[in-house]
Amino acid sequence: MMEPDPEWDAIVRHAPMSDSHSRCTDSWVPPVEELLWRTARASALVRFFPFSSHNCLRLATSSDFATAETLGPCIVYCYDDFKAPDRRPEYWVRDVWPQDPSREPVLRTYDVDAAVRELERLTADFTPAA
Repeated sequence: MMEPDPEWDAIVRHAPMSDSHSRCTDSWVPPVEELLWRTARASALVRFFPFSSHNCLRLATSSDFATAETLGPCIVYCYDDFKAPDRRPEYWVRDVWPQDPSREPVLRTYDVDAAVRELERLTADFTPAA
């Protein structure tokens, strides 16, 4: 089995560029990727293979997306109120993918550590591919 570290490292290396782009434009995506990916990289989530989907931290059981199981739980990052001058980045932890607008997130928080802990809890029963 390929170790997940190269995938995590690549995402962490790319995150500052993505954050920079979000800061340079009036983006609906907050510049929090580096913080989120570094926090997740330091957690038990590292046993999975990471990928991003728009403004979501997603996980899979292996790097072979043809055979990997894509986990339903994920973290969505967005602004609490995009139009507000004092808008703040917020993390929504969801237990299912694709997102169902009729279902509330399991957790909405401004605390990246709390979001990662909740995603760890939601993925505790998933096993990476051997």
